Amino acid sequence: MKISAIDVTLFSYPTRRVSDSAGHSHPGAETDAQMALLTIASEDGDCGYAFAPAEVIRPHVVNAFFRKVLIGQNAFDRERLWQDLVHWQRGSAHQLTERALSAVEQALWDLIGRKLKQPVHKLLGGYREKIPAYGSTMCGDELEGGLSTPDEYAQFAEKLVARGYQAIKLHTWMPPVSFAPSTQMDIKACAAVREAVGPDIALMLDGYHWYSRSEALTIGKALEKLNFAWFEEPMEEESMASYAWL
Repeated sequence: MKISAIDVTLFSYPTRRVSDSAGHSHPGAETDAQMALLTIASEDGDCGYAFAPAEVIRPHVVNAFFRKVLIGQNAFDRERLWQDLVHWQRGSAHQLTERALSAVEQALWDLIGRKLKQPVHKLLGGYREKIPAYGSTMCGDELEGGLSTPDEYAQFAEKLVARGYQAIKLHTWMPPVSFAPSTQMDIKACAAVREAVGPDIALMLDGYHWYSRSEALTIGKALEKLNFAWFEEPMEEESMASYAWL
């Protein structure tokens, strides 16, 4: 199954998701967002697809790396093709990123699955038909009816439980929210959610990642009393010494 063509289709879609300066998601006014669809086609007419940000699979990356390595190759040699692309990374001046490689690999798996008429999870040896999932909130906001208060977090958690979720992860307030970060508000939101959903729902907190050691300890001790399952990234993730201390 030789690869004959690699193309990228840009498209826009409406979204109410906006990102702050650190890349965190917040609700906002509706705007148009752009996404790209990577298509890898074979000579016999089968195609595999993967979505990726447009800047990740931009024309230079497609022409200089994807087409150069993949065109004319057998799509079933997926692992070898991935390794061949990896060899180009060092000299790519960081143009060929891990995210770009992952888009190619997803499209190759999709192409192979469509050719064999099998879902990719079966090709990978999957044996489960379902797995546990948890509900994950957006970051806190200052919008009325959003996630602007501990009570609104509690109300949203109740909705998630009503939908069948047995676990919930909270993302609390982060800049540019005016009062963020706030250990007190984080603790209040976590306490409100625990009270709303009861003791049997697993809860997690993905905290603001620039808290100090003492702030992270304060929140962590509060979460321990609330029987939270985990506390994610309260401090800068590269500071292993801070996490060892905590």
